[in-house]
Amino acid sequence: MKLLHTSDWHLGRALTNTRNYDADHRHFFERLYGIIEKEKIDAVLIAGDVYDSSVSNAQAINLYNEVITKICLDMRIPAIVIAGNHDSGPRLASCRELLKGAGLYLYGRISADLSPVHIGDADIYALPYFSKEEVAALFPEKKDEISSASDAMKAVCDIIREKMDKSKRNILVSHSLVQNVELSDSDHSAQIGTASAISKDVFEGFDYVALGHIHKPQQVSDKIRYSGSPVKYSFGKEEKQEKGVVIIDTGDMSQEFVVIEELHGRRTVTGTYDEILAMKGLENDYLDIYVTDKVNASGFYAEFAEKFPYMIGLHGSDTKAAGDGKSISAVDVDKLDDYAILAGFMKDVFGEEPGEAERALFNLALEECDKEAAEN
Repeated sequence: MKLLHTSDWHLGRALTNTRNYDADHRHFFERLYGIIEKEKIDAVLIAGDVYDSSVSNAQAINLYNEVITKICLDMRIPAIVIAGNHDSGPRLASCRELLKGAGLYLYGRISADLSPVHIGDADIYALPYFSKEEVAALFPEKKDEISSASDAMKAVCDIIREKMDKSKRNILVSHSLVQNVELSDSDHSAQIGTASAISKDVFEGFDYVALGHIHKPQQVSDKIRYSGSPVKYSFGKEEKQEKGVVIIDTGDMSQEFVVIEELHGRRTVTGTYDEILAMKGLENDYLDIYVTDKVNASGFYAEFAEKFPYMIGLHGSDTKAAGDGKSISAVDVDKLDDYAILAGFMKDVFGEEPGEAERALFNLALEECDKEAAEN
């Protein structure tokens, strides 16, 4: 039997204030369907952070419904879905008993019932994101043993191990932070929550642990793995990561990471104004651009945006002083008024801000533009 492990979709995540990752996610899901068919997948494990926010927008919810309907109803493949720290557990798990009939197994909050989902030769235990306080309340007999997140996870896994059927392949799905894993810049909650990291040793006894929470695909041990996010959500280290899904064969417990090429790459680009404009092959990438020979980025933003339609950030040669206007992003540009753009251009080209004469000419130009727009 084959299982597919994926996580950290972050549906509804904003790319800028006017763009989202909807096209990137749809590109991933189309290839996901192809892998499910080609590899004859028997079940899909989704290890949390389905949504980017606990209050998801309509577009994200519609996409989730579309994907789960395709997998569970059209393809007739069961899916086990757990809530991550970004999800609203109760919202995600609504109608969970009803949806079991369609092959959708939802886990929004940890409960005292730690029964597995039986699929083929595997027993699959699903543990949504939880706190040590929740575990202590659910299992008061373990309360004195729990002083950390690692203790809480061990307590839960101990209970599972006591009733585990050793004749089956025992699979655990969890959304948690394991100690000493490699983080990406987009792993914000993990970076500030390292105190809640758990030891990999708490998972002893499981044949495979399908983890979510960390965006870089990586193997924690021979039986413990993060599938990673399907999309690169940050620059820096994440630029070089390959994204994809993990396939587990329960026959011999072999694992295969299947790379899924993204719709858009993500790159940091540094060079002079002329060098960057002459670069080829970047037109389809999300870019963070650093121009080394010009100061005020707002003065040439439009030109770069036309050349590189997926540019996210543009920085002048001196970006150290906060709020100096020498760095600009796609999020910022919509907030600039016409005079701010003029001032940036004049400062960069002529070394000084516009005076009254330049502002008067600029006003005339704006009026002509408005008239032309009204006539058309």
